[in-house]
This record gives sequence, C-alpha cells and structure tokens, in this order.
Amino acid sequence: MKCFSRLARIGIATLALAISGAQRLAADLADDIAQVSVEATGGTQAHSALNSFRAQGVTRVGETEVEFILYAARPRGVRIETLGEKTSLVRAYDGVHAPWKIDNPARPPRRLGRQEERDFILEADFDQPLFDYKARKISLDYGGECLVEGRPCLKLLATVHFTDVMTLYIDCASHLLVRRDREEQREGKTVVLETHYSDFKKIAGVRLPRRIRTLADGRLLHETQIKDYEANPDLPADFFSPPNSAWPLD
Repeated sequence: MKCFSRLARIGIATLALAISGAQRLAADLADDIAQVSVEATGGTQAHSALNSFRAQGVTRVGETEVEFILYAARPRGVRIETLGEKTSLVRAYDGVHAPWKIDNPARPPRRLGRQEERDFILEADFDQPLFDYKARKISLDYGGECLVEGRPCLKLLATVHFTDVMTLYIDCASHLLVRRDREEQREGKTVVLETHYSDFKKIAGVRLPRRIRTLADGRLLHETQIKDYEANPDLPADFFSPPNSAWPLD
C-alpha cells in the first residue's frame, strides 16, 4: 500500500502489518498514524509550548466577505470578534459556561441558538484532534485508505468524549490532517459536514492551516482565509468568561 510504505520509511514499522480487522490492531495502527501526524505538524514539544493564538482573517459566504479576529487558548477557550461595517459581533466560550454573544452594545449578552451553541462547543478544542488525544478522551481506530481531492490519504475514525464521532483524513505525502468529517442534523435530516484544511504555515513551530473550507453534502458553505497568526498573545484571565458570574454552565 502506498501510504504504508511512505510512513514506514520514517520508522513506523507497525504500519507495514496487514490489517486483520482486530480492534486492537486497528487502534494500534491509528496510534502510530497519529504520532506521525503530530510530528509532521511540529512535534509534541512545539504543540505543548503553543498555549494560545490570535488569528486575523476573512470568511466568505457566497459573495459576502466578513472580517474577523479569532482568539483561541488551551484547553477550550475561544472568542471570535466579527467586524462589520455598521455593527460587530462577539461570540465566546470559556470551556465551562455556556457560550455567549454580544451583537448590540445596548443589549445585554445572550446565549447562542441551540445549533449554533452546539457547533461552537464542538469547534472549541484548541488542539488538533491527534495531539495528546488519549488524555483528551478521544479514541481512534484505523479506517482504511482513500482519495481526498485526488490525493492518497489514511482515514482515522475518532470518537470524542465518547459521543461525537468524526472521520479524520491524513495526507500520505505530508502526514498532515487535511480533512475532517462529521454528521449534523439540519432541518430534520442528517448532513455530512466536511472541513478541509490547506495552506499550512509554521506558527511557533506548529503548522497551522491558513485556508479552511466547510462543505455540507459536497456544497460549499463558507471559506476562511487566515491572513495572520500571533502565537501566545497576552490575554486577560477572564478574556473568554461570560460577562456575569450567574451565567449558566454548558
């Protein structure tokens, strides 16, 4: 198999084994692939040293472009400030309380809608799914080989916190995570959301994507282009916290 031979050349001998279908072998193989991918993105030491970042970019939805500033911090802090011509929107999550938003300075902060809140929480993990995945209650199984936009990839089946399931695609040439799939309920039907990652750049030794495309059942929903990253910015201790102490837990 092409993917196995490429990975074996960097010293992962178990990837040359034939897959018998046993659950233990699938999990062991998935662990080897995860280790290779983490090394390709910078290695454990670099990942551990990157505790937060600030990203500035633009998201395109159809013909509309929206500028934003994204702050993210380990383990699950995220804050997105969307910059509009007349109004701005702030959405944030501290990993403990329910996400909150402010879209009108004259009104108090509010909770997000149910689906928006669920999506926001699912996207809040600071680290990519393969880094320190066991400690983060993510289980992996090997799912075979496939093509992603014509490129050979290995599939990993990931279960997050014992409930949320997604499929990860690791490029055989670069060993980078280039696509992630998960199912979502929209308007009463199951939709497959594909998130594609490309144009990677090293930030404090960690390779992060600068182009992110999201598709629903093959149809492009939106595309994000990161113009600039800043590693480990100084952030106030309560930067992601809700505006009042009585805010509900997630």
